[in-house]
Amino acid sequence: MERATINIAKAQGKNFWVNAQELVTGRTAVIAQTGAGKSWTIGVICEQLCKSNIGFCIIDTEGEYFSLKEKFQLLWAGKDPACDVDLEKVDLKELVSAVLKENVPIIFDISDVIDEKAAVAAVCEALYEAESRLRVPYLLIIEESDKFAPQRNKVIKEIEEISRRGRKRGLGILLVTQRPAFINKTVLSQCGNQLIGKLTTEADLAAVNLFFASRRELEELPKLKSGEFFALGNIVKRKARIRVIGRETTHKGFTPQLLSKPVGKVSEIKERVMARAVAAPTTPPEMVAPTVAAPAEAMMKAFIPKLSRKELMKIIETKKRKKFGLFGPKELMISEELRFRPLVFVEIKYIGGFPRKSIKTSSFILDGLTSTLVEIEKGFVSRGGFKDLLGLGEIAAMVLVEIHRLKRATVAELEMRTNLSESTIRASIEDLSRLKLITYTKVGRAKVYLLLQKLALPSLEHHVHLQLPEETSISGAIKCKFDEQDLRVALKAIEPTCDITRFEIFYYPFYLVRFENRKIRIDGLTGGMLKPKN
Repeated sequence: MERATINIAKAQGKNFWVNAQELVTGRTAVIAQTGAGKSWTIGVICEQLCKSNIGFCIIDTEGEYFSLKEKFQLLWAGKDPACDVDLEKVDLKELVSAVLKENVPIIFDISDVIDEKAAVAAVCEALYEAESRLRVPYLLIIEESDKFAPQRNKVIKEIEEISRRGRKRGLGILLVTQRPAFINKTVLSQCGNQLIGKLTTEADLAAVNLFFASRRELEELPKLKSGEFFALGNIVKRKARIRVIGRETTHKGFTPQLLSKPVGKVSEIKERVMARAVAAPTTPPEMVAPTVAAPAEAMMKAFIPKLSRKELMKIIETKKRKKFGLFGPKELMISEELRFRPLVFVEIKYIGGFPRKSIKTSSFILDGLTSTLVEIEKGFVSRGGFKDLLGLGEIAAMVLVEIHRLKRATVAELEMRTNLSESTIRASIEDLSRLKLITYTKVGRAKVYLLLQKLALPSLEHHVHLQLPEETSISGAIKCKFDEQDLRVALKAIEPTCDITRFEIFYYPFYLVRFENRKIRIDGLTGGMLKPKN
């Protein structure tokens, strides 16, 4: 097996092979921030090891690698009813000895285990003990390794032992992390091989500085696309920038994407659920209106309304319409209630300026329902934001932004701009077409893609000075429609080096007033009309 190699990527258009002996028995670190393609890369490595009949054990913290069984023979141990082996009932040492003797890859799925550290320690101890006797080449892969070998807390001793002495027993280790700044430096320094992908935070860049010969090379990391890595160490002949190849089995690590689909028949749902004595029908997620998070009071950061009851009633009276234009009685008010709209204060950092060497900061406020930019200094005012990008996956968002920038784009141009494969771009184009975001025209035989509607991308050079409100007890808080990761995907589609350094939700008061045939929203601080969508 000394000369065995596996193909995991492409470099400069050619297949890129790594030394399998060094990968399986050596010490390797796969490092990249969230969304940069770590789990995809580990999936590809596992597939290629399976194709070469090379044994390995992967510690699966999220329950996403069982899809390898779609094509390959692996043993799946965990607590899921579909697992081959119940992790809590099996004799762990006997199981590990068996898979080593038979050269069988195994997935230790600890996603449903209460004490993850204890489970990982037990697996590592069993592997190390068995390898001390059997001494066969075998690779231990540990996802989220900063949890189990942290910089500031106690390292699982078995991991430290394997990193130092496993090689002589044939037991290699591959550590996977998105935060190299949080992993134990002694353990990390043992890793003579590295696959390092996109990193943007200063602490993480400093943590991997020891692997690069110059600052210039380090500055390339924030510019890497998802799936791009620098390959270093003994697993390669020379350092190279690579793009990981496609998966052969289903990748379970993708963020679920919101796709347009027709609405079902209400009458059929009603009939079905009433027959089962269910209180109310379920509507598709994309049709659910913003709901109050909880009727009970909760402590949240929120501005307190300034309008008195008397002032509110006066404003409502001025908003009443005549039933017949200028004639007839005024419409009746049905109800009024105080609500709190979610807003998000965001701070970001990115590499900008000329020649793009300085770290820039920016801050803004987003409406938690519409994702539009908001100003609240003189009352609630909203304008363009991220609504066209939120809910898209990272690749679809990237492709959409490039079509916007090019005005008209072919698949070949998108390949060149994004460094994505043709098949990946075509899959994203299909999704964007289904969502009615793009269309195409033909120039000769080539399809040229265009936006179906204007994409208003916000400028990142924006600064808001905001004193966040104190926590107070409120009810009527509406749930924010997006989270930090949703926004991160949108921001990175606009500027790949961008990362979020602060994401804080707070609440803005308004009164929801219902008349006979309409409703209005009144700003709880200024008394003006609140006119954002939704």
